[in-house]
Amino acid sequence: MKSELITKLEELLSKDAGEVASDVRALQKEYQKLWTSEFEKAKQDHLDEGGKTNEFEYPKQSEDLKFESLIEKFNKLKKENDAKVASEQAKNLAIRQEIIAKIKDLSHVSENVGAAIRKLHELQTQWKEAGAVSSHKYKDIQSEYSKAVEEIYYNLKIYRELQENDLKKNFELKTLLIEKLTAIQSLENIKEAERLIKIYRNEWDEIGPVPNAKWESLKLDYKNVLDETYSKIKLHYHSIEEQKENNLKLKLEIIEKAKDLVNSTTETKAAKWNEATDKLLALQAEWKTVGRTTEKDNEKIWGEFRTVCNGFFDKKKIFFTSLNENFANNRKIKSELIAKAEALQNSTDWQKTGLDLIRLQDTWKKHPGNGDKEEPKLFARFRKACNTFFDAKKAHFESVEASYEQNLLNKEAILARMKEFTLSADQSANRELLKGFTNEWNEAGLVPMKDKKRINDAFYNRLDELYDQLHLDKKEKVFMQFRTKIERFVGSENAIDLLRKESDYLKKSIDEITGQMRTYENNLGFFKTSKGNNSFMKEVEDKVAAEKAKIADLTAKRKMVNEELGKLRETTDKQRVEA
Repeated sequence: MKSELITKLEELLSKDAGEVASDVRALQKEYQKLWTSEFEKAKQDHLDEGGKTNEFEYPKQSEDLKFESLIEKFNKLKKENDAKVASEQAKNLAIRQEIIAKIKDLSHVSENVGAAIRKLHELQTQWKEAGAVSSHKYKDIQSEYSKAVEEIYYNLKIYRELQENDLKKNFELKTLLIEKLTAIQSLENIKEAERLIKIYRNEWDEIGPVPNAKWESLKLDYKNVLDETYSKIKLHYHSIEEQKENNLKLKLEIIEKAKDLVNSTTETKAAKWNEATDKLLALQAEWKTVGRTTEKDNEKIWGEFRTVCNGFFDKKKIFFTSLNENFANNRKIKSELIAKAEALQNSTDWQKTGLDLIRLQDTWKKHPGNGDKEEPKLFARFRKACNTFFDAKKAHFESVEASYEQNLLNKEAILARMKEFTLSADQSANRELLKGFTNEWNEAGLVPMKDKKRINDAFYNRLDELYDQLHLDKKEKVFMQFRTKIERFVGSENAIDLLRKESDYLKKSIDEITGQMRTYENNLGFFKTSKGNNSFMKEVEDKVAAEKAKIADLTAKRKMVNEELGKLRETTDKQRVEA
């Protein structure tokens, strides 16, 4: 968790310090909570082991030092950023003061009013383009600017048409701002809504006067929409407070569940303790999903919940202390397994070594940690050794996968020839050519998994079309089409499932026909005692012969399916071992 916070802090340091200041402080607070939690746990462990409070020491870890270093770096950047912003704001203030001075000078011009108006518009544009000033200076400088503009509009001899046009334009701009403020009410992001309100209010102040006849009505509309918007924001924050109260209720319920769990845990089996631990961890996870409560209750109920959890783990610790001998034996066994795995990790005998490591992994599973604190470290070493081998193996077979791209090109070429191919009058030659296409297709090898279904479907669809055009006897055509069907199954992503279902279906059909034959044969046994020719007996004999032929066909088909199924299972088992 600390490393994640450090990573987030490093990411924030690459951004503007002023923009991410609140995020950095939030991370700093979260990190401090983590450190405090670790400190308290370490202190409690020290006391549980018989240590004294005044002897307890908890030096800062490398992660703590790194985090403090990053915070110092941020503070420096923030200070530099604040200084830069202050310098820019001071510069912008001087620019705005200069603009106001020039506007005031224009109010004394009595000649060439047109030039004065053009100059005023130029200065107004400069004012809009000037950068921001400090918030505590903004109101005064804006007020002074507005006053200077109003003075020049009303003191200079401005043409009535120009004045009315500006007033009309200002009215339109302020009306548009009222519409924008109204649209804010539909935003779900309250922070964004508050930001936009501030911007729009500043724009309202910066827009000049409107016609006197429309001012009172416009001002009332503006006030009403502001009141409505702020009312919705206030309602939002009120709902947050209600949610906090509800969160308090939910967390109190979790505390009661945790207390019941602690009081009911008296088992003397490790599995039961682990089961209870999972339940408590689930409660802790549930606690995290519940939001914050009211400020006055948040720390209090967290302390109560933490005390309950600590009480459970204290009881668990007493129980597992008796298991130290088992832990020691497990550690010895697992250390030996680690040594064997590390000896194999650089092997390139992919199949044999893969099997050896799998056997080591199976042996590892037979010796569970059961709460041993050293288990994660031992497992990390063991897993690292296994991953070293299997990652190298994966990289090796990924290079093999690249060769499948050429196989895909070869199969695309075969498919292109098949699309152009037409049957001749020589049926024997046609059959051989189609078999040749199939053999050539199979010999082309494997293709990338993402293209397997597409290319196989195209091939077998075209093959079916060509077989349909052959004038074969019914039985031969049925078997050739069945062979095509099986080959299509083999080329599918779920080939084993399809073949297994087909085999089961054929067996079921054989069993049903076999049952029917038994009925026919029983009937034959009855009629064999009768004398003379019996037409019904002849009919039954013909049915038995027909059913036997069906069974022979179905048996041949099932044999074909099972042969392909066996090949696929053998290939799948080999790939599983290699993986």
